[in-house]
Amino acid sequence: MFERLKKLKPYKTETTPCKIKLSSNEDPFELPLWLREKIATAIKKIPFQRYPDPTSTKLKKQLAKFYKVNPENIVLGNGSDELIHLLITIAGDYSRPVMYPIPTFPMYQVSADIVGRAKIEIPLDHNFQLKKDQIDKALDKNPSIAFFATPNNPTGNSLDRELILYTASKGVLTVVDEAYIHFSQREDFLNEALTKDNIIVLRTLSKIGLAGIRLGALIAKKEIAQEIDKARAPFNITYPTQVIGEIVLSQGIKEIEKHIKIIILERDKLIKKLSSFKKIKVYPSDANFFLIKVPNGNLLHKKLIEKGILVRNMSHLPNLENCLRVSIGKPEENSAFFRAFKQIIQELDWT
Repeated sequence: MFERLKKLKPYKTETTPCKIKLSSNEDPFELPLWLREKIATAIKKIPFQRYPDPTSTKLKKQLAKFYKVNPENIVLGNGSDELIHLLITIAGDYSRPVMYPIPTFPMYQVSADIVGRAKIEIPLDHNFQLKKDQIDKALDKNPSIAFFATPNNPTGNSLDRELILYTASKGVLTVVDEAYIHFSQREDFLNEALTKDNIIVLRTLSKIGLAGIRLGALIAKKEIAQEIDKARAPFNITYPTQVIGEIVLSQGIKEIEKHIKIIILERDKLIKKLSSFKKIKVYPSDANFFLIKVPNGNLLHKKLIEKGILVRNMSHLPNLENCLRVSIGKPEENSAFFRAFKQIIQELDWT
């Protein structure tokens, strides 16, 4: 009955308990007390015996202001994961494959495997960048949908904008996953999503302070968004998510923006410090994390855990042997990570 799932490689998370968690690309800062009190007051008024607004009207209005689009351009998901799965389920003929680069966010692979769709995995080059010849090889296999995470997870870099647009120009439904765009100075794809029939943008609130409420947004032309919304599960955005999202987006934007600025400053500072070690390769990042390559990733991951610091070991993914992904934490957490990192690599003679 479940033969197709026997070979499924599920999404791998990092759950080892540690005092300092720098493994999941979350915003490390709590919402301020005054904002949490407003949320608590509103939560008390929720009629939990009732279904939530099936169209999330108030929340969509606030998200539309935040993204500077119209509510009609938005489809909401229980995290962007649900939207990825929805698109892979409904887009194009199942006989045509799903296309995405590797290494990248594993949910494109997981969702394709769950529904039994063929996959085209495009290898990135040594700098984790797209190459036109690889794009052309993939396009020759007639994909119906392509996913590009930019900035890319877990590599941190932004992918070549022109090659993403080139893919779309060939008639492929092109989904640009902008989960980390708030930490980047690069141009986004919102304008293209609002004006072209086959470009869609995905966004999430998970990386900017609200990972716990699981709220993702798909942005597209009104006509495209309306078609996709037909396939969305009813009541997929819970009452608490709608209430919390509306309050934070209407009253807490300045707090979110403040957190983003601190995270970017901390990222750049930490990358600069780590780049001074000759045996450590630090990749540039436009996200709220960065990738490093070390002589022995499994060993360093283990020794950091022994010191109470959890980062993400990416060695199991293609072309990421001995690579660790480090999320940006609070300033004091980043300092503790650097002290532990420096001590470990000195003991291992990796300096």
